[in-house]
Amino acid sequence: MMFRNSAVILAFCLSLAAHGAAAARSGTPALEAVLQQGFPVQPEALSATTQALLHEYEQQKDIASLIFYSYGTLRMADHYAAMNDYVLASEYGKTGFFYLDEAADSHENTPQVRYLRARIDAYLPAKQGRCVIALADTDYLLKNRANFDNDILINILFMRYRALLSCGDTVGANTLLTQLKNRGPVAVKLLSLKSDASPAWDIGEITQIVVPLMKGE
Repeated sequence: MMFRNSAVILAFCLSLAAHGAAAARSGTPALEAVLQQGFPVQPEALSATTQALLHEYEQQKDIASLIFYSYGTLRMADHYAAMNDYVLASEYGKTGFFYLDEAADSHENTPQVRYLRARIDAYLPAKQGRCVIALADTDYLLKNRANFDNDILINILFMRYRALLSCGDTVGANTLLTQLKNRGPVAVKLLSLKSDASPAWDIGEITQIVVPLMKGE
């Protein structure tokens, strides 16, 4: 969930500069800090950042802030799971997924929101049971493919591929794998990932997914 790649940061900054006053009025400093610096590693700082995102959403009603609040909460769940505190891990996990689903369900016809939910669910372990949601979201996204360029479409296809694997649909996954192998360098890079890894965020995701939500488009 980190955004430390300099090219991504550059793209984000250029996007803000290009939209000038609209970006300045966004009122989302907590979200912009996460996009530029990533979520903090230390649990106290992570908790503070996560709460700042929730407060930002409550004040501005910016849906991107709510989604990243859910991301931060899920990172808190990971932290407590690593500490073997499964009670807190479960509580944070339930909270994170609740608000992620709340964001998507209240903006079910907003492709960018559905993409951001799929971005989480597609790469979760099969035992989480979120692959069904990822399949529904990627199906919607592919039906609205006109909103995205080719690289984002490849990301969507790969998310669907990973979700099919998690749901145990090996026939569907293999069919999609054949398609992905012929989709160029972006697909090759995604297919080189380990089975338990998720890809780094890229420039297109910032400019086509996150920034439009921040602008209220």
